[in-house]
Amino acid sequence: MINKKRLVNSFKKLVQIDSLSLNEGKVIKHLQKELKALGLKPYLAGKPEEGEVGNLIVDVPGRGLKKPRIILSAHVDTVTPGEKIKPIQRKGYILTNGKTILGADDKAGVAVILELLKVLKKNKLPHPPLRVIFTVAEEAGLVGSSALPKKFIGGDFGIVLDGGDIEEIINQAPTQYNITVTIFGKAAHAGIHPKKGINAIKVAAVAIAKMKLGRIDSETTANIGIIKGGKATNIIPEMVWMKGEVRSHSLPKVKKQVSHMKQVIIEACRKYKARAKIDVRKVYVAFNLPKTQKVMKLALLIHKKMGIRSKLVKSGGGSDANIFNAAGVPTINMAVGMDRIHTTKERLKIKDLIKGAQVVLSLLTKVD
Repeated sequence: MINKKRLVNSFKKLVQIDSLSLNEGKVIKHLQKELKALGLKPYLAGKPEEGEVGNLIVDVPGRGLKKPRIILSAHVDTVTPGEKIKPIQRKGYILTNGKTILGADDKAGVAVILELLKVLKKNKLPHPPLRVIFTVAEEAGLVGSSALPKKFIGGDFGIVLDGGDIEEIINQAPTQYNITVTIFGKAAHAGIHPKKGINAIKVAAVAIAKMKLGRIDSETTANIGIIKGGKATNIIPEMVWMKGEVRSHSLPKVKKQVSHMKQVIIEACRKYKARAKIDVRKVYVAFNLPKTQKVMKLALLIHKKMGIRSKLVKSGGGSDANIFNAAGVPTINMAVGMDRIHTTKERLKIKDLIKGAQVVLSLLTKVD
């Protein structure tokens, strides 16, 4: 029942609407019009502090079924370079000219949800009540969904459409902590009085060199991703700012790695008589859904009926599913065909976009 041409055209239209994280106003306005045209009443909730607009939510009454209540969700924001995207359809894929990302992450999920709502209404299919949540600022660290008051995340289970390979069901994802560090040294003229200064960049470099980074073990990763500091080549830099992260499926391992990173920073500062301000923030917590969970059983059953070989994935990245699980709603992340995400080689496999929509439609209409 999925209208393939309409789904593809909807996706192409969505990716041409700029919506970098925290600047999603235009695409939210577009979605409001689409939802109102279906006779629905969308509303906004949970606006991030620095954001342009909040998350877009719409409740869809069940047809013939009063439960379970299901959350359907996808995020509307994209990473950079994500402005003036021009989608190109070629050999079964949608891609770009290589100057921008495509935005299939996650406008493929958004397009699928819109198509599902149209199909359910037109064909008057029986389905349980739905709460659709289009989140903002997901790429900024699940900021949009984190800003949602818990009362907006009610449901028996949830499905986030933010995955790639059609065979994959993401039922595990890690905890993430962010670490932000400011190192304070002492300014001096680099040519005349170099010994009177304390080079904050050097202190940071010594600390980073001693950190265990990258793949720590099979469950844990760590990274320093941003570093800023210095004013001129002839000034000993008095301050440097850096930001990193730690992810793991084990909370004790996250805490151990964060402690290690803090310790080497403190030791480097002590050695060079600098000082540091260290801020650690929990971004989201891990989840691990067993096969016995209802949403897992349904997804596996639909895959089997459709001839799809299921692959349960222990992801190294987070998604809005982390936030929904933490709020008490068992939520999985399902695939919609995106590939090579966060790069200018990103592409969307049309066949998997359509199949992803068919999988979720089948799940919604067969749930009891």
